[in-house]
Amino acid sequence: MYKKIGMHLLEMEAKAHDLHAAYVSHISHITSFALANTVLEKEKEQQTIFELASAGFESTVRLAKSNPAMWVPIFMQNKENVLDVLKEHISQLTRFKESIEKDDNEYLLRLIEEANKIRKILK
Repeated sequence: MYKKIGMHLLEMEAKAHDLHAAYVSHISHITSFALANTVLEKEKEQQTIFELASAGFESTVRLAKSNPAMWVPIFMQNKENVLDVLKEHISQLTRFKESIEKDDNEYLLRLIEEANKIRKILK
């Protein structure tokens, strides 16, 4: 029935689901929540956010509109995997920060080129 309406079905063990969901879903939500909080903290003029927000920003923070009552239990129930991927994400952000601080254009370019490889997966 599900396939007839065009749904993609995937079967996996619960432990594998939690691991992979942390890597591709949970970190996306945390990143979106954190980016929204960053902008709200730094940019005090709401009108400026509205006027300057591009489609890219809007799509990046779209997940920050998600229901907190749903996401807090998900993050806490999958705490180990969420912390693991969050540690890696912070490490990646630190690499970007340090390359900008050091005016290391070549390393910054390599970081972005590496990230561009996601295109081969998400067509």
